[in-house]
Amino acid sequence: FYEQIPLSLLNHVNGNAIYNTSHPLLERLVGQLEVEAPCPYNSIPYDYRMSQMATEGALGIVPSLAPKIMLNEDGVNITLSDNTAMFGKWWYMYAAQKPFKETPAIHNYAATNIIARHMGPEFVIHGAKLYKPWNPVTTEITLVISEWFSDRSAHLLGGLDGKDHPFSEIVIMLPPDIMAKEEYNETVVPVRAQHRSAPDFMDLCEAE
Repeated sequence: FYEQIPLSLLNHVNGNAIYNTSHPLLERLVGQLEVEAPCPYNSIPYDYRMSQMATEGALGIVPSLAPKIMLNEDGVNITLSDNTAMFGKWWYMYAAQKPFKETPAIHNYAATNIIARHMGPEFVIHGAKLYKPWNPVTTEITLVISEWFSDRSAHLLGGLDGKDHPFSEIVIMLPPDIMAKEEYNETVVPVRAQHRSAPDFMDLCEAE
């Protein structure tokens, strides 16, 4: 799947970046966005479209558009102008300046659920859904493990104590024909086994 993603999408600068509005390349790109307002390119988010222009200029890769947006109101295919040479001229005028820059001072978390200790050194933050960590004093969380064969969960249990986790108890859901171990000593977290009486996809709901 990764190989199928266009380079212009992989390398595009997010719309929540900080833009140098006085840079001549940005002025040209924004001007081109205005020129393209009546055409199918206007259906592409501006930050992605500017990356398409830069990629077309640097590598000569013309973006592919969905067939439906290439039709006018009468259903006739729209012919777009060839701007590869112009974009190439723009890119080679400013490529040495490295106009697209990355910095650890800015981070876009794209609506990721995180807690404060997972954040980095960034100062400008976008899209972070910040939550408080679980308080084990007031909230107990049980880890439910679906087991299908005897002792297949041993590796998971064996590595649990070395991890930062919120679990105060573990329930291992076993098939009816698999015997539970007398003792689960791979972890200091209390572990108990339960034989499932419903399909395995119901383990989380059936665990007692």
